Amino acid sequence: MLQMAVYGKGGIGKSTLSANISVALAKEGLKVMQVGCDPKHDSTRLLLGGRTQRTVLDYVRDVPIGKRRLEDLIEEGTAGVLCTEAGGPEPGIGCAGRGILTTFDTLRKLGADDLDTDVRLYDVLGDVVCGGFAVPLRGEYADAVILVTSGEFMAMYAANNIMRGMANFDTGRPRLLGIVLNCRGVEGESESVRRFAEAAGTRVLAEIPRDRLFAEAEAAGHTVMELYPESKAASEIMKVADAVRSLLDGADILTYPTPLDDGQMSDLAAGREIRPRSSEDIPRTGCSGCRRTTIKGTKIMSSCAAYGAVGALTRMEDMAVVIHGPMSCAHLMETTRAKAVIELYQQGIYRHDPTRNVRCTCMDDSSAVFGGNAFLEACLERTLKEGFDKVAVVTTCMPGIIGDDCLSVIDRAQSNHPGARILLVQADGDVAGDYSDGFMMAAEAMAELIDTSVEPEPGLVNLVASSFFDIQSHAHSKALDDMLAAFGLRVNCRFLDESSPASPVEFCRASTDIMMSDTRNVRDLMGVITRRTGREPFPAVMPLGIAEYEAWVRRMGEHTGKPAEAEAEIARARAEYSEFMESHRPRMAGRKAVVMWKMGGNPDWLLDALDELGVEVLRVGFAPSTRKSGGRPDSRYPVTADYTDEMLKEDLESMRPDLLIGDIVKPVPEGTVFAKLNRMGVGYLPVMEYIVYLENTLRLPATEGWRWVE
Repeated sequence: MLQMAVYGKGGIGKSTLSANISVALAKEGLKVMQVGCDPKHDSTRLLLGGRTQRTVLDYVRDVPIGKRRLEDLIEEGTAGVLCTEAGGPEPGIGCAGRGILTTFDTLRKLGADDLDTDVRLYDVLGDVVCGGFAVPLRGEYADAVILVTSGEFMAMYAANNIMRGMANFDTGRPRLLGIVLNCRGVEGESESVRRFAEAAGTRVLAEIPRDRLFAEAEAAGHTVMELYPESKAASEIMKVADAVRSLLDGADILTYPTPLDDGQMSDLAAGREIRPRSSEDIPRTGCSGCRRTTIKGTKIMSSCAAYGAVGALTRMEDMAVVIHGPMSCAHLMETTRAKAVIELYQQGIYRHDPTRNVRCTCMDDSSAVFGGNAFLEACLERTLKEGFDKVAVVTTCMPGIIGDDCLSVIDRAQSNHPGARILLVQADGDVAGDYSDGFMMAAEAMAELIDTSVEPEPGLVNLVASSFFDIQSHAHSKALDDMLAAFGLRVNCRFLDESSPASPVEFCRASTDIMMSDTRNVRDLMGVITRRTGREPFPAVMPLGIAEYEAWVRRMGEHTGKPAEAEAEIARARAEYSEFMESHRPRMAGRKAVVMWKMGGNPDWLLDALDELGVEVLRVGFAPSTRKSGGRPDSRYPVTADYTDEMLKEDLESMRPDLLIGDIVKPVPEGTVFAKLNRMGVGYLPVMEYIVYLENTLRLPATEGWRWVE
């Protein structure tokens, strides 16, 4: 079977010519099937007596998979030509290009490939505007391509563009059969098109005259080949049929297209002699899906922006989160976080109910074609009827790619439910960035809930970027509360943390905002709050380590007018910390360590502690993350910047430390043990706990765990 695609500028007459070519081939005794690949679904109308047929996409939308039959999609037209139409979504909704893919897949699954046909002709919409409409150019669908053009420059420009598309779908064999000139009465168009064809390395198969017979035949719902077989137009159409017959008989008449470059197209438009093309060869590298390239040196996303947004929004206990996308996306986003949270909850470590109000629109292949607005509308209606008055919608890749108008859907839903507040986070999967970008987008949306008219009250503080995973445990949380209580303070809002949506609403009731750390993400989050409220953060972030703790407490004493209480707390904390260090120094003194820091931040809390314990730090190396730009060492101690794995290996072999401390797991040689650095919490309690962890790590046999394998 020969598969043939007919391409050309929109409105150039492809459908009319395709129907006439199909009839001409059928009259030659060939079994022909014509597939209309245009949302207008009028390609086969002239083969069916002027009647339009049900489209494949309408059928897919209305009929369940188990009840679909090929005979429902294919009708027999003039001269026995088999007819089917792809169809498409409503204008401005969904993705018609994706509809072509769905059509071809549906026909294949229903057995269209087994039909007894000699020629299958694809009549394709306009220019190659996207990958979906380029599907018939792929090797498995098009053995030959016919281009239809007139003498108008834009028609030839479109034909040239299609040749470029053919180069992108190169199959390793020539596939261009030739050009059909569909005359429009433009002066000198025959000469122009022949010059164009010659420069492009192909030929003009036929010159279809501008003839009123086409209009008369179409008005009657038939083809010129059927009503006026002896006409000049019919004889030209037969030239195309003869070329197809020759191809079926084995003639070597296909060519590689050599599309004109910009300079040559300018010559063509001006009527000048077309200059030789540049020496650069036409790239014939196949489609991008067939090429595999390394991602080395590019930014690697560990997760998408949609997941980051969901991760932020699911911290709100009474807010429903609608994931607008496939069910698989919702499953991965929900279970990835929920697994860890549920395990901690079952152990009594995590106090908040891990159940989250996540909903999904469950978009499928049909919604990619027809749009997902109806899916979102139905899901929002169900969610609001459940009683949720606050809902957040997060978009995944699919609605972003096809251009769903989510905002209009949300506006209608809020009109129908006046008391509801629906937030939209258009993360569009990874289009908006990675996890951190999505988290910030969700934070921007949540910040809109803040009531800026609320007056601040003394004794209340907000913690910015606080979460259970920052504080680590109930003990750490209690220690943080005790830190604040020393100054008569308590927490008003943890933005963003496990709470109800009412907590961000009352954000401005606190008089002080404290950042949990001085990282880029936390600064960005504070920036969201500042833009919304005009508030600036407390000048000192939450401390880590005894030195930072003392400085923070002293500054908070000044801020609250309680310097005496601050000095008393410093004395108490220093006494507890010194007693702990003194009791643990005998087990750590004389040890040697290498510290490798990758994630950024300040390691001085660790270096101070190691110094007090008598540990000799041989090297502090800072290795910026390949996934995060802008990292820099920030320490009072000498730090080796741009510390590579090769440098680390050399140090471990030459220095032979007892400990390698790092935030990324690394193999170590025999005699060295590895100690992992994680998120540490706040204050000096986490430092004391980490010292106990180091002691226990050193008790392990040095031959176990990660080590070099020579």
